[in-house]
Amino acid sequence: MSDKDHIKLLQKENEELKKRIRELERLVGMNSKNSSKPPSSDYGSNANPQKGNTKKRRPKKQGAQKGHEPHLRELLPPEEVTKAIDLFPEQCTCGCKDLKTCDEAPLRFQTIDIPPIKPDVTEYVQHFLECKRCGEIVYQPLSDDIKRNVFGPGVLAVVGILTGMLNTSKRKALEVVNEVFGVPMSLGGLSNCEAKIAAAMESPYHEVHAYVQSQKRSHADESSWRRGNRLKGWIWTLCCTTAAVFMINASRGQKAARQLIGSFTGTLNSDRWNAYSYYEGLRQICWAHLKRDFKAIGEADGRLGKIGNELHALSKEILSLRRRVRDGTLQWKTFQRRMIPFQEEVERLLERGATFDGKLAGKCRDILKHQEYLWTFVSDPLVEPTNNLAEQIIRQAVIWRKMSFGTQSKRGAKYVERILTVCATCRLQGRSIIAYIRNACHCYSHNLPAPSLKPD
Repeated sequence: MSDKDHIKLLQKENEELKKRIRELERLVGMNSKNSSKPPSSDYGSNANPQKGNTKKRRPKKQGAQKGHEPHLRELLPPEEVTKAIDLFPEQCTCGCKDLKTCDEAPLRFQTIDIPPIKPDVTEYVQHFLECKRCGEIVYQPLSDDIKRNVFGPGVLAVVGILTGMLNTSKRKALEVVNEVFGVPMSLGGLSNCEAKIAAAMESPYHEVHAYVQSQKRSHADESSWRRGNRLKGWIWTLCCTTAAVFMINASRGQKAARQLIGSFTGTLNSDRWNAYSYYEGLRQICWAHLKRDFKAIGEADGRLGKIGNELHALSKEILSLRRRVRDGTLQWKTFQRRMIPFQEEVERLLERGATFDGKLAGKCRDILKHQEYLWTFVSDPLVEPTNNLAEQIIRQAVIWRKMSFGTQSKRGAKYVERILTVCATCRLQGRSIIAYIRNACHCYSHNLPAPSLKPD
C-alpha cells in the first residue's frame, strides 16, 4: 500500500470515528428535555439543566410563601360529629363571675382520631340434626354465594386501593390488611381478592372502552410492560377528558393499536409512533414531543443546529399562544390569524432541515411525513396541541411497572388493566374510587348488574 492510499484510509477512519463520537455524545446528552425519556431517567448534569447558570438566586424559606392563600382545615358538619363537649367560661377577664347568655355564635374546634379497626365477622353455624324416621344426620349446606365470598366488598375495596391505586407491593398490602384492619389473610388470599375485583370490573371495563371509542376526541399512548420473567409487553391507554381505558398487549404494533382504538372515528391525539399510522381519521401530533425533538436538533453542529433552535423557539411561542386561548386572554380568530406565519415558517425550516444527513435531520423528514396532522388544533378549538392527557394517565402504570416489574400471569394482567381503568376514570370524574370498588364488588357478590362507570 502506497503512502497516499494509507493516508486516505486513515482519513476515512478518522471521519468515521468523528461521526461515531458525535453520535455517542448525542446519546449521552439525551434527557427529558430533548427526547421522550422520562425526567426520572435524568442523571448527572442532565438532571439539572439549569446547573450551569451561575446567577445566584435568593433561597426561599420552607413552607408557605409570603402572600400564599391559606388552606385551612374545614370543620365537619354537626351531623358527622361523634361527641360534642360544651365549654362555658367561669368568669370574665376582669374577674367578674356574674355572666349571662348572649347572641354571639359559639366558636367551634374539632379533634379527629381513628379508633382501633375491628372487622365485622359473620359466622355461619351449621347444626346437625337427626331424622326421626330414618336416623340420618343432616345439616344445612352453605350456598355458593357464601362459600365464594369469604372476604366482603369492604375488604376487596381496601385491597383494590392498596395494590391498584397506591401501587403497594402485595406483601406490604398484606401487612396493612392484617395489622391495620385486623383481617386474617394470606398472600394467596390477597391474589384471589385481586382476581375477584377483576371479575367484578369486567362489565364496567368494556363499557368504558366502548365509551371512549365513541367520543369525538381521544388520546392514545403506550409504554413498556414486563409480562412474566422475560417476556416484554406494552401497556396502552386510550382516554378522553372523562374516562380512560388500559390494555396490556405483547405487541407495540398496528395490531395492538387497532384493538385499542377499535371503532373510534374522531380526532386522535398521539405521538408519531408508526402503530397509529393506519388510522385514517383526523389526528393531532403531540407538540410536546415535537418541542423535545426540536431541542435535540438544536444540539447539532452548524446550520442544522440553528434550524433546530429556531424550530424550538417557534414551538414555545405556538404553545404559549394556545395557552392564551385556553385562558381566555386571546380570541380564537386572532389565534388562527397569528398562526398562519408560524405554520409557514415551521414547514419551511423542516424542509430545509430535511436536506441534511444524519439521524437528527431524519427527525425533520419524519415530522414532514406527518405534516397534515401538525395543525389540527388550529382548525378545532377543542383539540389540544399536546398529548399530555394520555401521558399523565399512563404515568400511573409506569410507576406500577417500576415498583412491581410488571405482571407474572394473564390473571394479573387482567387485574392491572381493569383496576387502572377504574382508578383513572374515577379520578377524571371526581368520584370516590374506594366507594365505587366497594359498590361494584357488592353487586358482583349478589349477582346484580355492575354500577356504570360512564359519566352522568
